[in-house]
Amino acid sequence: MKAAHLALAAVLSLSAAPALAEEHAVLSPDRAECATGKPEIAIPACGHLIDDKALPPDVHAIALRNRGVAYQNRGELDKAVADYEAAIKLGPAVNGSKTILAKTWVNAGMVYARKGADAKALAAYAAAIALDPDVGVAYLNRAALAEKRGDNAAALADLTQAARLSPKDPAVFVSRGALYANSGDAAHAVADFSTAIALSPGDATAWRDRGLAFRKAGDNAHASADLAEALRLAPDLAGARKDRAFSLQAEGSADQAIAEFGRAIALNPTDAETIKARGDAYLAQGQHDLAIADYTQAIGFDPAFRDAYNNRGAAYIAKHDWDHAVADLTKVVELDPSLAAAFFNRGQVLEAKGERDRAIADFDAVIRLQPDLEAAWRHRGYLRQSKGDREGAVADYAKALELDPKDEESWRGRGIARFDSHNPDGAIADLTQAIALKNDDALAYHVRSQAYGSKRDIRHAEEDDAAAMRLNPNVARR
Repeated sequence: MKAAHLALAAVLSLSAAPALAEEHAVLSPDRAECATGKPEIAIPACGHLIDDKALPPDVHAIALRNRGVAYQNRGELDKAVADYEAAIKLGPAVNGSKTILAKTWVNAGMVYARKGADAKALAAYAAAIALDPDVGVAYLNRAALAEKRGDNAAALADLTQAARLSPKDPAVFVSRGALYANSGDAAHAVADFSTAIALSPGDATAWRDRGLAFRKAGDNAHASADLAEALRLAPDLAGARKDRAFSLQAEGSADQAIAEFGRAIALNPTDAETIKARGDAYLAQGQHDLAIADYTQAIGFDPAFRDAYNNRGAAYIAKHDWDHAVADLTKVVELDPSLAAAFFNRGQVLEAKGERDRAIADFDAVIRLQPDLEAAWRHRGYLRQSKGDREGAVADYAKALELDPKDEESWRGRGIARFDSHNPDGAIADLTQAIALKNDDALAYHVRSQAYGSKRDIRHAEEDDAAAMRLNPNVARR
């Protein structure tokens, strides 16, 4: 959600300044038309007033300000800022008051910001605050620039000042709520969005943003309710439909979530992120073909969509379609060579395909990128063991156990590697740990039976063999 946003200061009507001479007011309709705020009407009318040298400077100032607003509303930023600057040069006395001039500086600052001239925008807002410290919109707009440069503390200070000065302006509370939400403070975000909703109950965006704040707080029921209200107010708000779908998904309402994602996609058929999200929902339900179809469509709209390739690879893995899985995960690695998960997933697929050397290379990459991932050490240990590198396998299993002493598979793996290395005592110790963690591991019992047998401990060997056969009569014989 977006934080502070730029707000245009109020249109400054001609009625705010001293009246024109009575005969001139009666003869000219330009005064009223200049104050309409409608560009097609206001711009020519204000131009007539500005060009009329018989009018006093204060009328010229009002016309310049109003024409600046009209140009700004029409997107003609250079013309808008030229009018604002011309009005500002006339000074506070001609402009009527310091407050009016401060608002003109605010509008000029907004144009500077839209043009990317942030330094000039900051100077304009500072000038506005210096003229009238009670113009709340100056703090609101300055907060937007602070948030843009990552200075959340300054943004929060300005938004808090804006809230004090403009307690009835919902935009202030929406902006501060978004800043709180983006900073991880869901409770304060919900409070500010609630204030905004109380001030403007028909604001669909405020309802949506509060829904997102509730979702961040883990309150999916309130999140779903708020997002439903946002959609009631603005049925075509595609983003709210997607957000509600995420909340429904978190609640466990998978079918409803998929339907809501579908409605969001209908509103924005090329939104790759939403199409991918529906694919994720299908994947979670085990509907792999539908998930793959959505991921493929998302990739069609965004060929560099890393997560869509990654998740499509996961769907192919679930279908045991190893070749397509490897192709997708290879694309993920190309797009993001720093993503350890992609190397890990591809390593698992290559391991399943029996391509041990390529799999080891992938787990090497995982260990380089994320050395604290226990499973990578365990998988590499298994692969090394399968290639006859028992010493390397024992070392990898030892590292895995250092990272996770409760990893039963690593205890079993190291126990088997030690048995194959003619270390029956080490094997028995490791396999005993594995069985303590998982007492239905038939293979651990079977190999420990062999280790006991190599030590001529027939009683324990027979007991373990019986346990292995009871648990899994088809357990492989080494």
